[in-house]
This record gives sequence, structure tokens and C-alpha cells, in this order.
Amino acid sequence: MKKALMALGILFLAISLQAQLRTGNIYGTVVDTEGNPLPGVSVTLTGPTIAPMTTVTSAEGRFRFLSLFPGKEYAVKAELQGFKTHVQSDIIVSVGANTEVKIVMEMGRIEEEVTVTAVVPVVDTKKTTVTHSVNYEMLQSLPTARDPWVILQTAPGILVDRENIGGNESGQQSGYVSKGSSGFTDWSLDGVRISDPAATGASPTYYDFDVFEEINIVTSGHDVESQVGGVNINLVTRRGTNRISLGGRFYLTDEKFQNKLSTDEIKKYGVLGYNRIIEIKDFGFNVGGPLIKDRFWWWGSYGVQEIKTTMITGTRDDTYLNNLSFKINFQPFVGNRAEFFVHAGKKEKFGRSASTDFPAGWYQRGKYHFGSPIFKLQDEHMFGNNLFLSVKYGFTDAGFGMSPMNDVELKTMAFYNVEKILWENSQWWFFSGRPHHYFQGQATYYNDNLLGASHEIKFGVEYDYRGQDYVSGYPGNMYVEYNFNYPIVDWNGDGKVDIPKTDFGVDLKLLHLLNGTGGKYLSHGYTGYISDTLTYKRLTLKLGFRYDRQKAWLGEFISYRIFTEDMDHPDMKNYYEIVQANTTAGTAEKLAAVYPRVKAPSRDPKHYWDTFSPRLGLTYDVFGDGKTIVKLSGAIFGEFMSTWQAWMWAYGGLWGWMDFWWYDANKDGKIDWKELYWANQDTLSLYRAWNDAGQFVGNYPREEGYMWGDFDPANPTKLEEPYYTIDPNWTAQRTRELLFSVERELFPNFGVALDLTYRIYDRFHAEFWYWPDTGKILNNKDYYMVAGTVPATVVDKTTGKSYSTDKAAGKQWYVLKPGISYTPYRYYTNWNSDRNNVYYGLDFRFFKRLSNRWMLSGSFSLQNQVQHYGEKGYADPTNIWALEGQIYAPSLGGGSGKLSQPAFSRWLVKIDGLYQLPLGFNVSFALYGRQGFILPATITLVDYRLPNPLSRSNTIYLRPYGTGERLPNMWYANFRVEKMIAMGERGRAYMTADVFNLFNSHTMNRRRAINLGTYYVDTDRFVPYARSGEPNEILNPRVVRFGVRFEF
Repeated sequence: MKKALMALGILFLAISLQAQLRTGNIYGTVVDTEGNPLPGVSVTLTGPTIAPMTTVTSAEGRFRFLSLFPGKEYAVKAELQGFKTHVQSDIIVSVGANTEVKIVMEMGRIEEEVTVTAVVPVVDTKKTTVTHSVNYEMLQSLPTARDPWVILQTAPGILVDRENIGGNESGQQSGYVSKGSSGFTDWSLDGVRISDPAATGASPTYYDFDVFEEINIVTSGHDVESQVGGVNINLVTRRGTNRISLGGRFYLTDEKFQNKLSTDEIKKYGVLGYNRIIEIKDFGFNVGGPLIKDRFWWWGSYGVQEIKTTMITGTRDDTYLNNLSFKINFQPFVGNRAEFFVHAGKKEKFGRSASTDFPAGWYQRGKYHFGSPIFKLQDEHMFGNNLFLSVKYGFTDAGFGMSPMNDVELKTMAFYNVEKILWENSQWWFFSGRPHHYFQGQATYYNDNLLGASHEIKFGVEYDYRGQDYVSGYPGNMYVEYNFNYPIVDWNGDGKVDIPKTDFGVDLKLLHLLNGTGGKYLSHGYTGYISDTLTYKRLTLKLGFRYDRQKAWLGEFISYRIFTEDMDHPDMKNYYEIVQANTTAGTAEKLAAVYPRVKAPSRDPKHYWDTFSPRLGLTYDVFGDGKTIVKLSGAIFGEFMSTWQAWMWAYGGLWGWMDFWWYDANKDGKIDWKELYWANQDTLSLYRAWNDAGQFVGNYPREEGYMWGDFDPANPTKLEEPYYTIDPNWTAQRTRELLFSVERELFPNFGVALDLTYRIYDRFHAEFWYWPDTGKILNNKDYYMVAGTVPATVVDKTTGKSYSTDKAAGKQWYVLKPGISYTPYRYYTNWNSDRNNVYYGLDFRFFKRLSNRWMLSGSFSLQNQVQHYGEKGYADPTNIWALEGQIYAPSLGGGSGKLSQPAFSRWLVKIDGLYQLPLGFNVSFALYGRQGFILPATITLVDYRLPNPLSRSNTIYLRPYGTGERLPNMWYANFRVEKMIAMGERGRAYMTADVFNLFNSHTMNRRRAINLGTYYVDTDRFVPYARSGEPNEILNPRVVRFGVRFEF
């Protein structure tokens, strides 16, 4: 019982920076006219979102009001017998910031009142984090595409993988990179972690933009409350106040308001079409107010976005977003505040990820009728002036699925045309539920004079449950490749590898049998941390320590394979019919006999990531006036354990696969067991997989890893211990950061800052072939041999065109040595410290708060990031010459509706601002610029004479990574004109016209990598890759959006 009570007590200690980053604080000092601190002063805070709060100053004259909703209408009143009452109004509270208030009280009668407008500093003397905050005025007044990802783009140093012109990209999340990493991101909404548990770093849903009061983005210098060192995105939603409020909007963007590319310009790019908007409608309303004044408030909203666009392929990509939100805030008694929030975000998308190799794209749907849910509960209490407690719980489920647009009901077998690089009839699909439970607790204790310094001590605990229910596959659990235009087998037995279609007029096909898998992945996180912020005169020291323990768990799994009977599965209900339609009688049974369905129970791997994360921060008020602050911080961060990392503990035999060469001799289009062949892995000559008696005669030992793999052919349903052996010391990747900043308030409401960031990323996850009987791990260059040297030029003999291999000419390329056989086993570990990435960058930031009719914000960033491999940080030596000491660029977009693109720019420019003209007119602008993205270039070399049949090819870079050709530099500007119409005492209506891509740039933003093709050394044959460098995205033309919004 005692242990249970202790545990309950620990759980009740709660509120973290994550929680405070939905709110801000007011810290104050009361002094007399000679600067002496005044204890015992009664200080009362008032504001539209709180009941009046009263505290008494300490012996040092200090007071504080914590966890305040962002706003600019707060006021404090200070009262003390013998002094005039002092009132400061218009105090601004920002998310994650400490607003310092200094009150100077004059001698006099308490009935006399002195009222002043607060002068709120733009620098924070205690905070070490680098934060970009966008408040409600900026969210509503700047010319943006109105989604969180375009707001992310405005933060210093953050690089997004797509340019959202007027909302053309708002139907899909953007990929982004900051300070050398595209991972380690954390999303929170009103203080509750909501990050997708599977796609770590992603948001679990989409949002009604008008629900946000403020968006706060932390890029570096994270406090101990942050588990990861990447971008922390804090979405703060609006709430009810003591006034009844009503708001709404309607925005329209239409192709009639848009410029067009001419036919000549389209031909110049060699594309079928270009990225452009057909129509975007963005509308909704919100309403809120008090149920009981000063005690109970409510707020709700409903928003819709209909986004209809056309891709560069000429195909449509349409998205429909519906969002519902509701929030209740209440103060049941003095010192206590509680909050409940619910959000449902529904998304339907038609044509996601459409490309030239799959023009149809996918249809995306959600798990729930009203959309992905977010629930949040929180209660917090202030005990006196020294102890603040809070507890909160959050739940999300980012469940969604994708099926091919040309086969939404999954009724057709997929074919892949190799020569045309084109998927036909159907494609891969999946559906996933992603439940996420989050609990957090913390206590904050304040002591204004402990050992001669002021202390802010925090204790916190967290529990994070991340789940994923998953099912996926190809319709019928098989697909066919055909129309091969490169050498594949020895068709006529002459010892040479042929292209059967070209050389003999035979369209030999390749049948892939694959798993349709269904199961559950889980990861659990347990956290404890402590920190102390010590302030002594002008110096503030922050000391913190965080401990995270994470573990994986694997639920029950089924590998569905060839259906020989109908079964009631919601996503595979047509699989039996697919198999029957594409195979002859008896063929399915023969395939199922050698490749049967497998089922596995759940398991607990009992493997833990233990991450110890110290934090150190230092700030110094250089001149003692709170206007020039020098900051230094250092930290070590881990990473979130994603749900997918549990799959490595799956039983062996679950992930088996099998291929067959299919010679459709009678050309009936049906797979017959007598037409299925295997190939000798050593000679690539064909032989029938079944003899005339119907017995399977494939040579399992010799063809392992080539025609089949990852199960026991002697007992295909047998479950074995996992094929993955996990290093007992395998742990989270590591980020080490050192940050130096100088912040200066140049004049009231205007500040500048200079940040220098240095980071080292290491302990990258690594997977190697493994032979458990010998303990051999294929993790170093000793297992490789020189295969040859890269020729200076290769020639396509069908056209006579010559291709240069650039800087790769004369470089050696490598393959596995003979004697290294296939193994289904893998060893999972971390790379040693030789393998690391280093980032260093400089950000110059400036910010002018809206005052005197104008507002300005912006940044200039210079950065570099370099990859290192050392002597022991690689296995295959082929490309080390092109990678060691060179730029690295995270590949973005492939999992988020785009072609993957390496994203890195040495420089970035971001400026936005607003000016209030007479007669209620406002003008605002946004300017973005960056260096063009990297275009890697490669060639593949194949030599069928090499001794190890498992390793006869490799792909080599043509030049050092990051050098040579890039995409064009990206520049574009947006502009807004807005007319405000007053409607009564509080009502406002705004009529707006936004011009996006003001100068109508047609910049290429995405291309396929340059891949010359494949050179067959043994036959001196070169097959070019038809889509090398193919355009994939052109900046949307200039477009105008008209809108109206109102607030009462």
C-alpha cells in the first residue's frame, strides 16, 4: 500500500516545458523608488481568460504567475499600505516565454493609483532555447498557405522539402530538416505530445488553421523536458474568454486567378503538365465564451479545406480536410485550473504520390468516420507562491490507409512494366491504426533565496505508449514484372546472359509471391528528469538531467500468402478471386504448398534503450538592463523508439518470399505451374520449378537469396527464433549539441540575435548480414574484393550516344568475395563513432513586435554539414571516396506524397512583415530564398563473370556527394492587401487578397536523381535509365487568393 501511495504521489508531480509551451509566465519584482525590494505587496493579475489571481511578494520583492494563456491584455495591480497603487496594463504573454515585469511603487496613499502601459522586453534573460513564435496576429495577417508546415518554414534554419504556393501543398505534410537532421522531431498540442508513433517526427493529423492561438517552434537549446534535439512544434489552440466570441472565414483560390505555363515552357521542361491549382476552398467558423464568468469557459470550431490540384504528370491530386475542435477551461477553486480538449481531423486524398511510374497515385482514407482523434485532459494547481503541480493525459490515433486509385477495392493483380518504368492495373496498399497514449507529471518548486540564489527546481515523469496495428500487401499477395530491357537469364544455354525479349522475342516475366502481413507493433517509454534554474544577480545557470527507458513489444502477426479459398478479411476480401482469375486450375494449390500462410504469437523482446541525457545552460545579462543577453548551452539527446523497431523481433519464417520466372507459352495471360521456372543462381540458366509429375524440384540450397528466402523450405509454416540478432548494447542514436547565442533588444519591441550551433550525430543504426553458426558479421571492408575500375565513358550501342562517368572514371568498385553465401540472418547494432555527421551553422534573427503600425520578422542562415566514415565506419568501400568528408543531405518526401529528394541548402533567407496603412488597410509580405537542392549522380555496374553470384553489381557515385549539378536556387515572394472594417465596438471584418509567387517564378523544385543507367561489363552493353533527372515538381505559377474573415 505504501509503495502504491508513493507511486501515486510521484505521478501527481506534473507540468513540463511541453506543458509550459502551451502557455507563458509572468515573473515580476516590486521595488520602491530607491530600488529596494518590497516584500508583502499584494499583486493581482487580471485578464480575459482567467479569474483574478492574487499573490504576495516574497522577501526579495518577487512574484510570479504561471501557466498563462498567451495574450496581450493582462494587467497587474500592486497594493501596499503607504504606497500608491500601481497598475501595469497591456502585458504581453507569449508561449514558452517568461515576461519580466518591474514595478516601482511611489510613496503615497493606497487610494491613489498610477497606471502605466507595460514595456515588455523582447529578450528572455533566463531561457536558453532558440524559439520562433508566431502569434495569432501573425498567423492571420501574413500571406501564408494556412497550415502548420508553412509556419515551420518561417523558422530560422528549417528547410522544407516543398514550396506551398497558395495552399497547393496543404493536402500533405511537408518533410523538413533542421540543424543537420530530418528526424528527432516532436509535435505537441496544448502541451500534450501527439507525434505519430510510427512515422516519428510527423503530425498525427491535419488542422483547421483558425484553431491556433500561437505556434511555437524550438530548434535548438532544448531544456531537460525535451527528449529529442530536433524541431519541437508546439501548437497552442484558442479558448473561450469572458466575452462571447464568434468568428468565421471563407477563402477561395481558383485556376481562373492563376497564371499558366505556355506550351513552349512545358516543352522546355519535357513534362506532360505542371503543378497548379484547380480550386481551393477554405471555410469555417468558431464560437466561444463563458458558461460561468471567471470560472468556466468553452470554445469550439469547425473547418473545411477542399484542395484540388494537378500534378506535373497531368493527373489530379485532390484532398478534403474536415476538422472539429472543442475545448473547455475551468477554475473550480482558487489556485486550480483544468482543461479538456478534443479534436477530430478527417482526411480523404485522391491521387496521393502520383508520379510518372504510377500516374494514378493512391487513395488515402482515415480510420474513423469523423477523423483522427486527439483528446487532452489536464489539471494544475498553484500552492502559495512556491509550488506548482500539474498532471495531464493525452490520446491520439493517427490511423489511415492507402490503396491504389486505379484499384481502390483491391480487385486486380499489379503488373510492372520494366522498360516503361510503369505500374499497371494496381499497386501496393496498407492500412494502419496508430494509438498513442501519453501521460506526464511534474512539480515546480520556487525558492527566491536558497544559498544566496533564486531557484526554480523541476521534477518530472512521463509515460509514452506508442502503438501500431498494421496490414499491407499487393492485391492477391503477388505481382508480375514484365517487358525486361536488360539481361536477366541465360535463355538459350550458351553461357551468356540474355535479354529474352530483345534477343529471342520472348517476354519472360517475373512472378513475385509476397506476404500480406497483419499485426501489431508497440513501444513504451518511461521518463524521469530533474532540473534547477539558478539565478544570481545577472547570471542564470540551468542544470538538468533526463533519463529515458524505452522498450519494444511485438503483437500477434499473420503472413497471408496465396489464397486457395475465400476468407472474410476486410482488406483482402477479393484476394481469392484475384488468384482464381490469374492462375489455372491447381496452380494456386501448388504455390500455396511451397509458400503457405504463417501465424505467429506475440512476444516481449525484453530489450531496453537506456538514455542518460545531461543538459547545461548559462545566460548572462551583460549590462544588467535585461537588453543584452549572452547564452551558452550544451546537451546530449537520444531519440524516440518508433513502433516499427519492434519488427526485428518477429519470428523467423514470417517474412518469407518466393519468385518464379514465368514463360507464358500459350499466351493466355494465366499463370500455370508448368510455365514457372527457377534459374540456376550460378549460371542463370532456367529450369522448370515442377516436373511433369507435379513435384517441386527447385534447388533450394543453391537458389537461396535469389529465387526464395527467409523461411524453412522443409517446413514452410515453421516459426523460428528471429532472424535478427540484436546487439545487447544497441541503443538510441545520439545528438550532441553546443549552442552560443547573443540576443539584443535594440529598441522597444525590436530585437536581434546571433546563434552559433555545433552538432555531432552518431550511433547510427546499422544492419549487417550475419552467420550465427560462426558468429561472422559482414560489417567491414575485409569481406569485399575489387571487381574492376569504372570506365571513363559508356556507350549506348542502340543510339551511339556516349556518357561520361565524370570523377568516377578509374575508381575501383567492389563486390563480395567468393565464399560468402546468402544468409537470412541479420545483426542489428549501432555504428561505431567513426561514422558520424557534423553540423555547424550560423543564424541571424530579428523580430519587431507589432507596434507603431508595423511588424517585421526574419532570419539569415549559413550552414554546413559533413559526413565521416573513418576507418571503421563502413563495410563496402565502393563510394567512400565520394562520401568521406563531403556534404550529406537527408532524403525527404518519399514517405509524404513526393519523390524522395536530398534536401540541403548552405544558405536560407526568410523575411516577413506587415504595415498598417490609414483607413483600415494593411499590407504584408513574405520572402523566401534558399540554395537549390543537391542532384546526386550514379551509374550501376554489372559483371556476370564475377565469382560470387550474390554480388555481381554495384552502384557508384559519379562525383563527390554534394558537388556538381544542383537544382536552381529557389526565390519567391507572397503579398497581401487587407481591408479592415469595424463593426460595432468589438466586431471586425477583413477582406483580403493574397498574391502567391508574386514574380511568377517557374523554378524546378524536384527532379529524379541522375542515374545514367546500367553498364554490363562482361558484354560491354549499356542500358540507359530512361527517367534519369526527370522533372517531378515545378513551382506553382502566380495565383491569387480572395478571402473574408470576421471576428466578434
